[in-house]
Amino acid sequence: MPDPDQQQHSNGQGAKRWIVVVARGQADLYAHLVQAFSRDGKVRVILDRRKDDSRNSPQVTHRLRTHGAVIIRQAP
Repeated sequence: MPDPDQQQHSNGQGAKRWIVVVARGQADLYAHLVQAFSRDGKVRVILDRRKDDSRNSPQVTHRLRTHGAVIIRQAP
């Protein structure tokens, strides 16, 4: 049986993969999301431990501050 994480779409592209970045100070949200996505091989949840937001785009910084997390499509 093929591994669903390795499936190819009809256009030859690999399956979409996602990274959920959770803001510092959101340990409860991080723990919840890690558990919620533990069986989904297409989603990786990470905790943003950086203290310098200058590497983030303004949109990412805004979402981290207002929502506590941001979902980013991972490049193939």
